[in-house]
Amino acid sequence: MSFCCVVLQLNSCCLPPLTSAPAAAAPAAPAVSAGSGGSVLDTLRTLQGPGQVWGADGIAVGKEESELRGYDNFGKFASLLESTGVAAELAGAGPFTIFAPTDPALESYELLRGPVDARVLKLHIVPGNIPSSAVPTADLTSLGGEKLTYRYAVRKHFVNDAIIGEKTFGPYPDYPVDVSCSNGVIHAVGLCFAM
Repeated sequence: MSFCCVVLQLNSCCLPPLTSAPAAAAPAAPAVSAGSGGSVLDTLRTLQGPGQVWGADGIAVGKEESELRGYDNFGKFASLLESTGVAAELAGAGPFTIFAPTDPALESYELLRGPVDARVLKLHIVPGNIPSSAVPTADLTSLGGEKLTYRYAVRKHFVNDAIIGEKTFGPYPDYPVDVSCSNGVIHAVGLCFAM
């Protein structure tokens, strides 16, 4: 008799029949910050980004791989907009569509390409109020005058290789899109457009 048959026989004679237990409720994810009605710059400072899990790094510190590690936010993007002077261009009535890279996206860019400058930041800003549903047909010319590239692949919408409306792991918040502001709209992206 093979090992599989022994296991099956033990399971069928020694264990109680399987019953479906009530499913445990998924932990409630904190709400993604909605537009505060403030400007795009003010909203970027406080906007909660996607939830990130520990993954394999969690094992070494006693965490489950699927536990929430924290949130990728947009403070670095907001700070860079101010330090490069691009924020002054956003101070007007707009409207502006901001494809906001998360802090880790900008850190990756800096690690691989060097400092983020005004040209790189302006790639993430398009004049006009473009909801995510209109991105496929919109004129995606950045504030710096460079044409952004839209494509649809694997049932996802991409702008300059960054996914718009990217989903995260498990019950945690996704990358926010269509965050309404007094002078525009914000869509979060997990990749710097200048990569």
